[in-house]
Amino acid sequence: MRNTGQATWTRSAGYKLGVVDDDDDLYGPGTRVWLDEGVTVAPGSSHVFEFELTAPQLTDAYLTDWQMVHEGVQWFGESTSQTVVVSCSAQTWCDPLTDSSLHSGFDDKNVDGGSFSAAGWQSTGSNDQLLLRLATPLAASGSLEIDVTNFDPTTQYTGPKHQIINMYTSNDGSQGVFGTDEAWWNIRTGSNYGTGFKFLAAPNGGDSREEVRLVENAAWDPNETYTFTVTWDAHTVDIYLDGTQLQSLDFDGRVQPLEHIFIGKDNVFYTGQVGPIYSNLCLSNEP
Repeated sequence: MRNTGQATWTRSAGYKLGVVDDDDDLYGPGTRVWLDEGVTVAPGSSHVFEFELTAPQLTDAYLTDWQMVHEGVQWFGESTSQTVVVSCSAQTWCDPLTDSSLHSGFDDKNVDGGSFSAAGWQSTGSNDQLLLRLATPLAASGSLEIDVTNFDPTTQYTGPKHQIINMYTSNDGSQGVFGTDEAWWNIRTGSNYGTGFKFLAAPNGGDSREEVRLVENAAWDPNETYTFTVTWDAHTVDIYLDGTQLQSLDFDGRVQPLEHIFIGKDNVFYTGQVGPIYSNLCLSNEP
């Protein structure tokens, strides 16, 4: 950047290189690049700002644009921009959930109750939980798909709120989501939601969550297989049932990856729904 003005740029005076509109998919956390201590850029002189950009895990063309800013005073000068093309190979990790063995792409699989069969893992008690950890956390985007049979919230709930399918940054589940920047989403059933369920998502801690009640007048057939799919990127998280999109929620501002999958109860707030059989879990690094 060349100083074509009359003021000398220094760190203490608040001169910085800033992300235009304070939003850049390739840079963060933060939106400013500071001058080093002791560096002065006199009128007529130039300075090279050096910093790292991180490619998202999603194939796309990303615009990164920058401009000088006198913090608290004004943006000034011309902006400079560059389009960065990111090419990622799609990866998918699957587990049929028919036994306790660890499958490729997963680092850990903790079984607490329930039972395995050729049909999948069944929640047989309200405190049953299947917790899996991905070997590679999904930082930018991803998707989760899972089949559920023997599913009927109208007869299987025993309380107002139950967790069935959840994903969190950490293995604390809902224990650590308030007062942190953890990302998460979950699907709940229970008497509070009639015959349907609630979908909740938080990009940056529990206080950033959005939530919506869905298919509250549904008629479920325990003999049918229902496919739940959740996809997300840097801006939205979407839920599908049997390939039909039900809702899109805001997921903007997420800085933590999604890594842990909870099936059944989470660690703190709510127990699991008793009876469903879960199978054919698949995750991908693309929506």
